[in-house]
Amino acid sequence: MDLSQHMRETANMIDGYLSGRLVVDLDECLVGLQLENNSITPLNAQHQIEVMQWEKYCPMRYQRLLDAKTIEGWPGYAGLEARIKGI
Repeated sequence: MDLSQHMRETANMIDGYLSGRLVVDLDECLVGLQLENNSITPLNAQHQIEVMQWEKYCPMRYQRLLDAKTIEGWPGYAGLEARIKGI
């Protein structure tokens, strides 16, 4: 983890967010947040989800995370840095 990522994670914790990487399973229609210890926290539509895009967090609806796909058919947001509230 580089210094800027560490600072972001610390700021997220102070602001009450849980941060990690998005995991999207299209077969099971599930979205989760993979934490640093590799555990996965399941998400639902009640969570406030924000995805890192262009060096800032952007709000994202749960269903959008399931619906977005690459040209090849892979989950569009899987593997991106994200943070959540509402656990």
